[in-house]
Amino acid sequence: MTPALRAQVLREWQPFAKFEAPARPAPALQQLVPGIMKRLGLEQRLLQSQIFYQWPAIVGTDISRHAQPVSFKNGLLVVAVDHPVWLQEISRHHKSLLLQKIRERLGKSAIRDIVFRIGG
Repeated sequence: MTPALRAQVLREWQPFAKFEAPARPAPALQQLVPGIMKRLGLEQRLLQSQIFYQWPAIVGTDISRHAQPVSFKNGLLVVAVDHPVWLQEISRHHKSLLLQKIRERLGKSAIRDIVFRIGG
């Protein structure tokens, strides 16, 4: 690029540089998405996708190998467990902790209860 051509391009773009920055910065995408989903009536779908996506991080690798969320509706999370022993272990000893962890990550009103069952 020749110096003259470079100078011409810069002169053409210069008017855009004269605009002032907005009074406040644009909100982050992670702040916009929940509001948009709520206005579209898709808040439950957003929560479901967040729970399903974050499940291994929420429950840990041991539990996530044996238990996977299969549905989420009206605040009720249904989790399929692969073996009766794991079902008993998770439902008796880990349920309250899992509820607490999900609520910490996604909000206190995100989930009302968890139901565990055998199979997919």
